Parts: sequence; structure tokens; C-alpha cells
Amino acid sequence: MPPSPDSERPPKRQKSSSPMANIPNVIDVAPMGTVLMTVSELAGVKSAKLRLSQDMLTIASPIFADMITKAMQAGSTSGDAVLIDAAEDDEPEALYLLFNILHNRNEKLPSRLTAEALCKLARMVEKYKCATSIGRGTTMWFDRLYNSAKAGTVAVDVWKMVEATFLLDEPMFFARFTEMWVLSEPLASNTLLSAVRDGDVTMKRLAVELFNRRHAQSAAIKGDVDLLVDPCSVAFAQSAKHYIDYAPGMPPDADDDGKTVGSMCHVDEGAAIIFLGALRDDLIWPPLVWPTTLGALISQLQAFRTPAYDDCDKCDFCEDVKTRFGLAVDVVKKMHKDRLWGLCLDCFKAGGVKEGECRYEHSKPKGK
Repeated sequence: MPPSPDSERPPKRQKSSSPMANIPNVIDVAPMGTVLMTVSELAGVKSAKLRLSQDMLTIASPIFADMITKAMQAGSTSGDAVLIDAAEDDEPEALYLLFNILHNRNEKLPSRLTAEALCKLARMVEKYKCATSIGRGTTMWFDRLYNSAKAGTVAVDVWKMVEATFLLDEPMFFARFTEMWVLSEPLASNTLLSAVRDGDVTMKRLAVELFNRRHAQSAAIKGDVDLLVDPCSVAFAQSAKHYIDYAPGMPPDADDDGKTVGSMCHVDEGAAIIFLGALRDDLIWPPLVWPTTLGALISQLQAFRTPAYDDCDKCDFCEDVKTRFGLAVDVVKKMHKDRLWGLCLDCFKAGGVKEGECRYEHSKPKGK
């Protein structure tokens, strides 16, 4: 029987495996990458190695680029792979998350992230100077945490979020979380400075700026409340006292017997008493009855409604307290909706008020 044609064919040459294929404990972030970074432990794997893209790391961070260059100069390679080690104090989970963002591995990213994990990621980004490369990659997590904290469904360490948004250069969420701190932190609380890491000068300055912002906003609201009280206080001024249909300071005409005929007009005083009482009942005035947080006070101001009052008996010389008070209430509410309660990231980095437009739109003094 003649031999089969297949039996005469020489055996196929086996492809030689790459040296990288023989390296144990490799976790692929970039399957075709040529950089292996060793971390202490990840997902229960000791001395795990993350396969990364050299081009991506070089573009994303000058620190990573320098690490790769030094490793190549020192001959720290295995075949085509450049071997680098993560710093001992680097959080492996935070590094893995960072690399997945940089390599656009969206399918590897969690839908939710805790405030603590997001803060660790932010510190890693700051350490390796790659905030620009991260771009808007963290927006989803900030948005979830902000809305959950605002709804009260999740307890969030607001200061950690302020720190994270600063380190990740997120102007919108920096303004939102600094506002949340200013409005939710008790007015008598002074514990923030103790929560700031020792030696972190920038974070200390940010904490002091938040304290100053809360103090300034408290003073501003006192001024706003004065706008509400002012039309009421005018009604009790000596200069506003008058007889019905007579200008202040003018006595009414005397009758045939020479007696003064006329009654004092109390329409404005009646309105003022009702309006001031309503402010007192809603814990808006005086400041001694304010709630413990500015946020609660602002909510009460927004919910405040001018009480009904019949001023049909007013005369031409009344101060029209009802109209002026109602207008003041509307003005204060509008100012509160437009006011920047927190901090602007660009202005904070500029050390005051940044000239020109900021990435987060807000009002500025004229000329800025």
C-alpha cells in the first residue's frame, strides 16, 4: 500500500513563543503592550504584573515616561518587554483603575466607586501628573456620588470629594462639592483642618479657604435678611409716623372748636408686625434663631412666602411696606439661585479672582 501523501509532508514548524508569554502572573490591560509593571498584590495575585502600552504611558505622564526610559537604560527588560516596578506606597487597585482609564478599557471600569476609592485614584493621578490625560473619565463616578449625597441616599465624605475634584481638575464638581460643604457643614464646626493630611500645604490652604467662604456666605445672608427687615423697620421710624391722609410731621386740621381731629395711620405698622413675625416663625430672623447649617437656612428662605395682609386702608403717605417687602423677598430668592456658594477651581488656583472666563461660569466683580 503506497504511503499517504500526508505522511510524506514534513511536520509544521511550531511558532516560538515570546519571552513575555512565559512571564507568570501577568494581567493584561493592553494585550499588545510592551511594558510590565509589577505591583505588590492585585486580586489576590502576589507580585502581579500589569501589561501596559509603552506609547500610552509615555504620552499620558512624564513620570511614567521617565520610569520607562530609566528601566531601558538600566537593561531592565525581558525580551521585548520593559520591566518597571510600582512604588511601595502605590495602591495596586488605584493603579489598575488608572491604567484602565488611560487605556480606554471602559468595559473594565466599575459603574460605581466609593468616595474613598475615588480619592485614592485622584492622589495617584496627582502623583503621576496625568490629570489632563484622564480628562472626563471620572465624571460618571462624581455625578453618582454627588446626586446620591444630595438626595441623602448615601453618606459621602464631602471633604474627600473636594480633595478629589481638586486633584483631578474637575471644575464643575469642585464647585458643586465645595458648595455642598459650605451649606451642609454646621456653622459651629471647626474640625476640617484636623482631617487634612499633615504637610499638604495646598490642602491646608483649601481648607482655610472653605472656612473663609462659609464665614463670608454667612455674612452675606445676614445682609440678605437685612434687605427683608429694612422695609419693615421703616414703618416704626419716627419719620414715618403720620395721621391718615396727612404727611409725616403734619398735624391734622382742627375742628370748629380748635380740637385736633384725625387718627394715626397704622397700616404699615400692622404689615411690618405680621412680616417680622413670619420671619421669626420660619427661623430666618433674627440670626440668633438660625438653624445649624446655611443650607437649611437657604431652604427656608426659598420656601418662605409673604403672608397675606389687607392694606386697602393705606393712604398716600404710607411707605407701602407690603409691596416693598414682597419685592425684597423675590430679590433675595433670585440672588440665592445665582450665587456661587462654593469655590471656583480656576479662581482658587489663581489665588483670588481669575481674570477672564473661568471653566465654571459665575459672576465676578466688574473689570475681572
